[in-house]
Amino acid sequence: MDFDEDKIDEYTLALLYLVTHERHEGLGARAWKGFDWDTLNRLHKKGYISNPVGKAKSVGMSEEGFLRAKELFERHFTRKASVTTLPKFTAEARMRWDHIPPSDKTELLDNVWCGGCKTVTSMHLKEGKMSGRSLILHGTCKKCGGEVARVIEPAES
Repeated sequence: MDFDEDKIDEYTLALLYLVTHERHEGLGARAWKGFDWDTLNRLHKKGYISNPVGKAKSVGMSEEGFLRAKELFERHFTRKASVTTLPKFTAEARMRWDHIPPSDKTELLDNVWCGGCKTVTSMHLKEGKMSGRSLILHGTCKKCGGEVARVIEPAES
């Protein structure tokens, strides 16, 4: 099976935060090591954890590893209070956007190419502006948070 080892490492590191104990501010922490050995070895090579080989049931986490694990855990596993910001539109762009039927708007925002995810995804719309006769929508990918854009060219008349 072909799988993304970096993504597995990221989620494992995030889960190590969940099973962290003995936190020492500025020095790291210890975490229970009940995870795949190959993944733990890769995290060790990346400097996030101490060598997992041994009889101990936990592994040392470097300060960098602990902070990265916390960041990843919060990104992947916490419920975030969402504050919805309204997209910023220039006056001309707002007029153009308002003339698009709601179902077409949904279709446009749910079919955006993300260079980070390397796939078609949905966009969180941040702004709209005109470039010539084309409406340019800028926003972020709902999967990875990367920058995405959508160009809506004028209808042929």
